[in-house]
Amino acid sequence: MRIIYLFLPIILLGQSMTVYKDNIALVKEPVYWYVQAGLSEITYDQLPNGLFPESPFLLLHDAAILYQRYNNNVFSGEKYFNDKLGQYVYVKIHNDKIQEGILIESKGNSISIKTRKDIMTISRSKVDYMYTRDQETEPQLHPELAWDINSPMTGTISGDLVYLSGGFDWNAVYRFVLDGNKGELIPEAVIKNNSNVDFSNFTLKLVEGNLQKKGGRPQPIYRAERSISAMTIQTPPVASVDALGDFHIYSLPERISLSRNQSVTVRLYEPRNVDYTKTYVFQNSERSKKEEPLKIEIKLANTAENGLGIPLPQGKISLYLKSQDGSLEYAGEDELKQVPRGETATISAGRAFDVIGKRIVLHYDRQRKSEEASIEIIVKNKRDEKVNIRLSEQIHGDWIIRDASDNYIKKDASTIHFPFSLDAGEYKTVTYTYRKEWK
Repeated sequence: MRIIYLFLPIILLGQSMTVYKDNIALVKEPVYWYVQAGLSEITYDQLPNGLFPESPFLLLHDAAILYQRYNNNVFSGEKYFNDKLGQYVYVKIHNDKIQEGILIESKGNSISIKTRKDIMTISRSKVDYMYTRDQETEPQLHPELAWDINSPMTGTISGDLVYLSGGFDWNAVYRFVLDGNKGELIPEAVIKNNSNVDFSNFTLKLVEGNLQKKGGRPQPIYRAERSISAMTIQTPPVASVDALGDFHIYSLPERISLSRNQSVTVRLYEPRNVDYTKTYVFQNSERSKKEEPLKIEIKLANTAENGLGIPLPQGKISLYLKSQDGSLEYAGEDELKQVPRGETATISAGRAFDVIGKRIVLHYDRQRKSEEASIEIIVKNKRDEKVNIRLSEQIHGDWIIRDASDNYIKKDASTIHFPFSLDAGEYKTVTYTYRKEWK
């Protein structure tokens, strides 16, 4: 059987990659071989080390495929010399001459050879190098796919190779610049190639969502290619987003080269000017007593009226503040969960320096079948502006509230909220009593 090696043109325009958030990518690329008419074998070895062996399939346009094989017998020096047991080898010992003989052991921290006079065991730490005279072995450096084919013609045949590989990932990253009650949201994506193969001039797509997995193997979603009409590319270019079943897929407008062990940052959407709300939160439960700065909570409505109304992928969001001289200052970060259209994102922005809460248990009484506690909460606003406050109180069990100094909202079966505002320099005291009874 004739072995035909791969012939690649200089530029391949059909190559594309779809990167999922499961540390995998779906690679689709055109391939070409020059073959003789009749039966032959074609091979391809430009494969990443994370290839899923059961995933590749090849669609040939000009020939019939009889069989496909996957060979992962990549060269290993240790395995090579283990296979040379009983054969003649040469061993260079550090600060000594070359010893030669028959290799009788090659494992652990030592090797043993049988010389003309004796058997010698040498510590691997003292071996500079070891070799054997071997002109026949052709080391395989990469995993290889091979196909037995039947071609009706002599000449160049073409096909499309599709496979899944690990070693790829992407995550959304956001920069949110806060300025008063307005902000600028800049959504981007960081794409990582942790494989051992360079991918040049690829069309790139990103899928937001986690795939179903069976037996530890991902089940990929295949999507037909669609032509993209000529368009004016803005600077920087942004992705287009489409629905992909229950997922969202982002298509980048320009081709990208992604080298091994490299990450690339791309723009998902153009920057959006949005409104947001900021609330200072003091969260406690039952008999807890403490005094501390309040947590800062930012809420961002993902609506068209607020300049958004777009699917926001999960990712890290970094917060920045504009100082008085107009420069940007870093203000922390949080993890943004997936935010569908119409939902509201909640972002934790650290703790306030000038908004302080103090919680005191004024009275506590526990009986055999009941429990009662009186709570006092003092919040002080030392800022020079009005702030919104939310006291979040968690009470477990079957409870009632009595003698509350302010109106409260029952959030769920174990949480009540006291919402209010404080003017600059103002403070407020909230009191209430909870009572629990049981049989």
